[in-house]
Amino acid sequence: MEKEFLIPNYYSSFKCKMGKCRVSCCEGWPVTLSLKDYFKIESKECSLELREKIDKGIKVNLHPTQEAYAQITHDYFGNCPMRLKNGKCAIHCELGEDGLAEICKLYPRGIRTTPSNECSCSNSCEAVLELLVSMDNPISFIKKKLDFKETYEEKRVHLFNTHQKEQEIRLFLIKIMQNRQLSLSNRLVNLGFALNDLEVTLKLNNVDSINKFLLNNYNENYDKFIVDEKHLLEALLSMEKMIKMIDEKSNNVRMYGEMALNFFSDNDKLLHLYNSSKKEFESKNKKWEIWFEQMLVNHMFFEQFPFQDRKEGPWEEFIAISSIYALLRFLSIGCFSNSQKKEKNIDMWAALFRLVEHSSFDKYSAYILKEIHCDTPQKIFSLLRL
Repeated sequence: MEKEFLIPNYYSSFKCKMGKCRVSCCEGWPVTLSLKDYFKIESKECSLELREKIDKGIKVNLHPTQEAYAQITHDYFGNCPMRLKNGKCAIHCELGEDGLAEICKLYPRGIRTTPSNECSCSNSCEAVLELLVSMDNPISFIKKKLDFKETYEEKRVHLFNTHQKEQEIRLFLIKIMQNRQLSLSNRLVNLGFALNDLEVTLKLNNVDSINKFLLNNYNENYDKFIVDEKHLLEALLSMEKMIKMIDEKSNNVRMYGEMALNFFSDNDKLLHLYNSSKKEFESKNKKWEIWFEQMLVNHMFFEQFPFQDRKEGPWEEFIAISSIYALLRFLSIGCFSNSQKKEKNIDMWAALFRLVEHSSFDKYSAYILKEIHCDTPQKIFSLLRL
């Protein structure tokens, strides 16, 4: 049944790379199956070879729920046992799309049905990032009818009363991020001021206050914002601490995190190393601000920022998106000598967004920055100057 969805303009151009992915979407992170999908796959008639793969590769969870009933068990190398040598899925090849679990069928698409119909793609997919970095113009959003055979209604908790203005607020914040008259770091600073104002506005709990908020002009240039070498050094040391904490939690980012930490291992020369590598990275990647903008905007739309399904307020969400930007910068610059090809950068960014968009990163990143005493406005704004 067709329904009208708000989608980013790149959406219709997305195509799965099938077996041509450098890093498969089923590699190294858990794929959870619903009760319905588990029994659909188990009941399919198939070859003995595929049946053996299914029996060995899909196990019921220790504490199964209707939404997370079973999980694909990866092999020693972190690969899905259904993945063939040519990179394709054995279930897809033999049973067709109808044989796939819903998550495998839809990924990297994210369907949102509350408070309004939206569909976009996750930055954790390398094919999506390749699309984004090929676009020079800002992402725009259009309405289009899409047909999904099965769509599970999301059980989303509404924690903020936006008086039916949620989507309008979110698109307003995205526009702040797309103001290319300013540097990307200045746009992020403006986003911080907007989110601080939004937090105050939402507490007033009336539609007039929200309408007034949407008329604000967050268009300041903060080139004179005071961030000296001392602040930058503190920001870099904070990023080192954050990377070390993330490395303990995420296999996806660990390789790149260790690479960056090794590059910046001499704390006596940390600022010099960072500045010289930053200069080289920016000179070789003239469009880096456009690439980062596209990734951050796509993330904001995909995650319904700043109204994700959790109780954290707008300021905490600003801390989270600031940490994403700082990680993109720190990893890109720290790994630059080892990843000068665009596809290597894309692999690194996709690994970061596997952590960001498929875990509670937005929640615990703010906690990490508080743990390492890097959550004041001055210190957050210093991160944005990296």
